[in-house]
Amino acid sequence: MANLKELRDERLRKLEDLKKLGINPYPASSRRTHNNVQIIDNFSQLEGKQVTVVGRIISIRKFGKIAFVVIKDNTGELQLFWKEKEDEVDTKNSEVGLEHISLLDTGDFVQCEGEVIKTQTGEISVEVAKLRLLTKSLRPMPNKQDGFTNKEERLRRRYVDINVNDDVKQRFIRRSKFWQATRDFLNNEGFIEINTPVLEHTTGGADANPFVTHMDAIDEDFYLRISHELPLKRLIGAGYEKVYDIGPRFRNENYSDEHLPEHIAFESYSAYQDYTEGMELYERMMKEVALKTWGTLKFKNVHGFDIDLEPKWPVVRYPDIMKEKFGVDVFNPDLEQLKKILSDHKVNLDGEINTNRAMDSVWKIIRKESAGPFWLINEPLSISPLAKQDPDDPRVTQRFHPVIAGSELGNGYSELNDPIDQLNRFLEQQEMRDAGDAEAQMLDIDFVEMLEYGMPPTCGYSYSERYFWFFEGVTAREGVPFPQLRSEVDDVTKSTYPEVYAAMDTKAHNSRPQDFGRRVVILVNKELEPWKMANSVAHMSAYMGNQLSKDQFDTGDYFLTHDGQKLPRNSQYPIIIKRAEEKELHKVLVKVRESRLRHHVFIKEMQDTTNDQEIVDILRRQTEKDTTFYGLAIFGDNDNVNRLTKNFQLYK
Repeated sequence: MANLKELRDERLRKLEDLKKLGINPYPASSRRTHNNVQIIDNFSQLEGKQVTVVGRIISIRKFGKIAFVVIKDNTGELQLFWKEKEDEVDTKNSEVGLEHISLLDTGDFVQCEGEVIKTQTGEISVEVAKLRLLTKSLRPMPNKQDGFTNKEERLRRRYVDINVNDDVKQRFIRRSKFWQATRDFLNNEGFIEINTPVLEHTTGGADANPFVTHMDAIDEDFYLRISHELPLKRLIGAGYEKVYDIGPRFRNENYSDEHLPEHIAFESYSAYQDYTEGMELYERMMKEVALKTWGTLKFKNVHGFDIDLEPKWPVVRYPDIMKEKFGVDVFNPDLEQLKKILSDHKVNLDGEINTNRAMDSVWKIIRKESAGPFWLINEPLSISPLAKQDPDDPRVTQRFHPVIAGSELGNGYSELNDPIDQLNRFLEQQEMRDAGDAEAQMLDIDFVEMLEYGMPPTCGYSYSERYFWFFEGVTAREGVPFPQLRSEVDDVTKSTYPEVYAAMDTKAHNSRPQDFGRRVVILVNKELEPWKMANSVAHMSAYMGNQLSKDQFDTGDYFLTHDGQKLPRNSQYPIIIKRAEEKELHKVLVKVRESRLRHHVFIKEMQDTTNDQEIVDILRRQTEKDTTFYGLAIFGDNDNVNRLTKNFQLYK
């Protein structure tokens, strides 16, 4: 069997032959009067009528002076009956005659004008009067017999996967219905959809590590949102009573079968509601969305469970189920008891195991064995620190989760609207961030200020497309059209496009010319010992490399040696080291800030300790003027950087 390159070369030859005939193989215009299923479903009304249909060729059979071509459009397949005619073919209109059929291949897109007929074998068909080539394909699409089952290939070439595997195509149609049903329900309940920013100065609303990007227009870093929460609650404070947003959110975490770093989610907020009213509302919504997406509320083997969403969902208190299943008193937890439960169930936790983490892991044992659906409520304040306390029992929160098929498929709260309480909780979370917890919430003082103007009692709720993946019975990557994958170019692609990849190898992956218009200058305290100087420069260089995106900081992946070995490239910008007195570093920093240049200051404490919390505590007790500077790194265009550093000598 010919390999891909040989098949492609053959189609390229056919492409040239078509062009020599005066046929444009990629015309801009096309037309259609009926889709394929309409021809079949309405044959009795259309028989003998002239129609125009379009589609991708999926099979070609030629027998002497007749041929049968099967095309496929979005609705289904249809046979074209083609016989030799003496009529002139208008090649300038991209028309193809039966004598040119050898220049057509499966995968080509065509337009057919002709009469609706039934062949001698009873097959509903369109008899070809005119056949136009709309697109010449250069690669063969796998057929049903060959299949397209390699998981890695399917995820990388979804356009092939969807063409070949109809179940995948139908999945993403249901995914669209899923989100449309969510949107329809909320709109019918009086909610307003308002899109909120993806780029945020301060991101929050979840415990997650954010992605960071840089906006050149104002030369500032932004976070990609990890939730829609805080902007939507600002809108409640602005006077809207029911708002929601559906769109992507980004969490810089690892892949799993249930999680993706980028995924679609919805969040909604309703003023003058509490969590009990929220459970009633969102139970109705989840049922309606399921019914409109899959046409049923009863599901078999959802992660090993048979699920019936139709009956009223019971409400289960967290303290009660933990006491019932394992005898755990969640208000006076015994860490040793929790560790024993985890050990007995062969649950191993890495790193430091504190009481809250252990208790949450014990709950997950229960959850994984729970078919549901039920609502879990009254989690202790200690493990839901940002939820509103229950006035009837301040030890627990007004938080609610739907537990279905061993997982929590949503998250809701009676929202916190006390600005003093919110500020204190933000400060607690910020201390955790300062101590190294990258997933702790950031302090958002603007949100606190909004609460000080006043936000009414509000219920919030969210679910992601994980709800869809669960009932589809697929993993997260299979549940989205284009999952993020590690960038790779296989050998077949390289051999297919030698003009691209040979040139890239010759230029050592130069993706763009080197930029000599900008530079990094590092000013080092001239009093430092050599090892301290080297350490300071290393840390500042590492910081600058981390802050400047890969696209900014280099021109390609590697240099090539004569024997074909790859050596990682260096930064495309010059890095110049100069020396300065410590007091001069302070003066330059003031000017750097005024110029809004990217910079980093390396201070004595950063070398004295590796514990960030110690640095935080020290700096709280001293001013910047009293802080000893070891170095200052500056990045920007040559003129600005030189203006600030030209009077300093090179470090030798």
